[in-house]
Amino acid sequence: MMAVTSKGDSKGSPTSKETALEMLDNQETCTLATASADGVPEAATVRYVYDDDLNVYINTGSTYRKYQNMKENSNVAIVVNSPPQNLQLEGQAREVHDEVIEFIKTKYVDKYGRSKYLTNDESVFFEINTDWARLLVDGRFPPEHEMVIGDGDVDPHNEL
Repeated sequence: MMAVTSKGDSKGSPTSKETALEMLDNQETCTLATASADGVPEAATVRYVYDDDLNVYINTGSTYRKYQNMKENSNVAIVVNSPPQNLQLEGQAREVHDEVIEFIKTKYVDKYGRSKYLTNDESVFFEINTDWARLLVDGRFPPEHEMVIGDGDVDPHNEL
């Protein structure tokens, strides 16, 4: 695997972060991977919003398995697919309240329109603080990656 960090060039090529932000802006859903406290995995397609630091915000129902998983095990992974590229993000999820919820709701309405799902009694909101992100630049083998956040040779979630 080749890990490359793109810094853009003098011809105006976008940086890896600019490409990542554009992908987040242009896609409507992502795949969210969670795991229970005892390691049982789940992957779910969810709508999301984000900020300029590549932190992702989601809302979900408190009755869903992903809610319980994120409460028990905050480590999550996200994939945003936009062939031939995809964006992989990893970080920690935490339930948020108060003014952060209003920020998320505003961004959701701007992106998706109004929804009862944002206001029902079972809706909860999470912020995913991204600490590792990379772009899969193309679908060739071996794949070419560009690091956006973190080190391509180090997995930040494995403690040695």
